[in-house]
Amino acid sequence: MDEEIRKMIERFDGLIDEEAADMLVREKRGELKWKKIEELEEGKAWLYAKVENVVEKNITMAVVGDETGHCILKIWEGDYGIKEGDVIKIVNAWVKNGMRGREINVGKYGKIEKADVKIETKIEFGIKKGLFNIKGKINRIYPTQVYLGNKERFIRKVVVDGHEIFLMNERAREMKKFSENDEIIILWLHERNGRIYGDEVSKIHAGEMRYDAE
Repeated sequence: MDEEIRKMIERFDGLIDEEAADMLVREKRGELKWKKIEELEEGKAWLYAKVENVVEKNITMAVVGDETGHCILKIWEGDYGIKEGDVIKIVNAWVKNGMRGREINVGKYGKIEKADVKIETKIEFGIKKGLFNIKGKINRIYPTQVYLGNKERFIRKVVVDGHEIFLMNERAREMKKFSENDEIIILWLHERNGRIYGDEVSKIHAGEMRYDAE
């Protein structure tokens, strides 16, 4: 084993394998090309990203982005204390396709570090694969539906510029602030089984806020 690789494994107390250590050594030498979000495929991932939203549940889940797009980050182990606005380096993660599209997962052998790197994200509107955003006039707001089971769930259907959107739990409650014909922006929606959903990773803003692509 290369001496630099061995030292890198020791630096991480044996929590990374030889392949991950090799990647870190190559990064240190300037030989590693970091991928953009839209370039990610299923498998291992190494990238820089900006944290746009953080949700604390059983696991930490966040929306992260770069200049090419946004996706979900799930942290299965470790408390990295990430917050909205941080730029992070994600090391030895794995990528898979989930219900919200592309997901970056960080587990026992992954690592997140805050990075002194500038990333300019942009918000684009329109339905697409993975996470997407919609803005426009509220055509209709339907009554909230309550579903009882192991856990109470609230779902509220709204129509924005002709798009039916099903808002879950807290996002459903937020619609109390809006009326029909208001302008609205809903960020980080996803499509599942032909329906558009907004859940805990989504954000809702009044339409006068500027989220134009820069």
